[in-house]
Amino acid sequence: MSIPDRPVLGDFSPPPPTSRLGRYELTGRIATGGMATVYLARLEATGGFAREFALKVVHPHLAAEEGFRRRFQQEARLASRVRHHNVVATIDAGEDKGYCYLTLELIEGATLRQLVLHRDRSYAAVEAAYIVSEVARGLHALHTATDEQGRPLGIVHRDLSPHNVMLDKTGRSVLIDLGLAKADANPHMTQVGVLCGKLPYMSPEQARLETVDARSDVFALGTVLYELCTGTLPFGDTHTTATLERLQQCNADQIAAGLQRMAVPGWLVQIIIGCLRPDPADRFESALALSEALSQELVQAGHAASEIKARLAEIVRAALPEIGTVTPIEPMAPALGAGGGFRSMRWMGVGAVAAGLAFAGVWAVTSLLPSVGTKAIDEEPPRYESANLAPDPTIQEARAEEIATPVDPPPVRTQPNYVSPPPPALDTDGFIIDELGTGGETTEGMVEPRRRFRRRPKRPVKGPRLREQDPYAQG
Repeated sequence: MSIPDRPVLGDFSPPPPTSRLGRYELTGRIATGGMATVYLARLEATGGFAREFALKVVHPHLAAEEGFRRRFQQEARLASRVRHHNVVATIDAGEDKGYCYLTLELIEGATLRQLVLHRDRSYAAVEAAYIVSEVARGLHALHTATDEQGRPLGIVHRDLSPHNVMLDKTGRSVLIDLGLAKADANPHMTQVGVLCGKLPYMSPEQARLETVDARSDVFALGTVLYELCTGTLPFGDTHTTATLERLQQCNADQIAAGLQRMAVPGWLVQIIIGCLRPDPADRFESALALSEALSQELVQAGHAASEIKARLAEIVRAALPEIGTVTPIEPMAPALGAGGGFRSMRWMGVGAVAAGLAFAGVWAVTSLLPSVGTKAIDEEPPRYESANLAPDPTIQEARAEEIATPVDPPPVRTQPNYVSPPPPALDTDGFIIDELGTGGETTEGMVEPRRRFRRRPKRPVKGPRLREQDPYAQG
C-alpha cells in the first residue's frame, strides 16, 4: 500500500531551492529594481493551457518589514480596481515561501528610459506628445478608480517617470508601476515627514510634504514630456537643494528657453508650461484634460495617431534584441520568515531547543561556580523571630537551663609589687639576654619570662689598637 506524500517530521534537512512561486514556474529574470524583481513566469493548467506572465516579487528583506508588506497589499488592492488599456493589468497576488508577488500582464517592450539610452537621443516632439497623451489617459483611469461600493478612491500615483512607462511592440504606452500610489481611504499609509518618489519629477507641493491630488501627477507628466523632448530635466537631475530651489520657483521663461533650443513647436511649449505651474490651480485640472489638449493639437498639426504609433512600434522592435533579453535564473532558496510549512516549523523548533539548552548551560555554570572550592562552615541555625513561626521547644528548654544555671565569676588575679628587672646579663659569646613577658602562667598568676638573645654590636677599633691585635701586622 503506497503512502501519500506528506511532510516527514524526522527530516531536518533545509528546504530545497525552488523555481516555483504558487502556481507559477519562474523561467527568467526581466528586470531588478530597488524594491522588487520582475521575473518571467509560466502558468500551465489542464487541457494544455499555458500562458506567460510577469511576476513582480518584492525583495525578501523588504517583505519582512511590516510597512513594505502593507504597501505591497495596497498596491495589489488598488491595481485590481484599475482596468484601462494604458495601465498594466494585474492578474493575481499571493505569498509563497516567504515571497510576496504580483502577477502582471506580460508586456513585450521596453521602458522609455531604456529606449532613450539605447537611441542616445531624445524623442521627436510629436512622438513625445503622443506618448504622454496616452499615459495621461491611463493616469486618469487611476485617479477616478472606485471601490466595490462605487466610492472614489482618490488615488495619486506620486512616482511618475520614464522608468515607469513602457512601450510595447505595437507602440502602445503603458503605465506599469503603482508602487507609491496613495489612496485617500488610507491617508496614513505614508510615514509623516518622509519624502517618497524622485525629486526631479516631483511637484512643488509634494516636495514640501504637503497634501497632493491628481494635479501633482499632472506636474510630473509635464516634467516627463519636457525630458522626452529635450533629453534633460527642467529643474535638475540630482536630489540636491539646488534642484529643490529651482523646483519651487518654476521659472516659466527658463522652461520656454530650454524647449525652444530644441526646436519644440510653440503649441507644445505652452502645454508643457501649463503643466509646470507652481500653483496647482493654474495647471490642467486633470490628466484627461491634458490628454485631450495634446490629442487636439496633434490633429490640428496634421499628425495622425496611427502613423505616430507605427513609428513608435518600429523603434521598440529595433531595440528589443539588445535591451529585451531575459536573464536565466538559478533556483531560489526560500526566504527568511516563510510562513507555513512543516519544514520551517521544524527548523523553528530546532532553534528553540538549541536556545533552551544554551540558556540552561549558562544558568548551571553561573549557579555552580560560586560554590566550587569553598568549605562548609558550621554555623548556628538561624533563629526566626516572626510571629507566624512556632518556636522550637528544645531551643526554649536549653535557653531556660542556661538562665537557671549560676555562672561562677572569673578569678581575680592579684598583681604583685613591681620589682625593677636586673640589668641584662652578658654571656660568654657576646650576646645580650632580654627577658620578655611571654609564655605560660605561673602558680602566682604571673607571666613567665622568655629569654631572647641578641648579638652585642662590636665596637669599632681604631689604628694602633688594630695593629696590636693583628699578629701578622708588620711593625
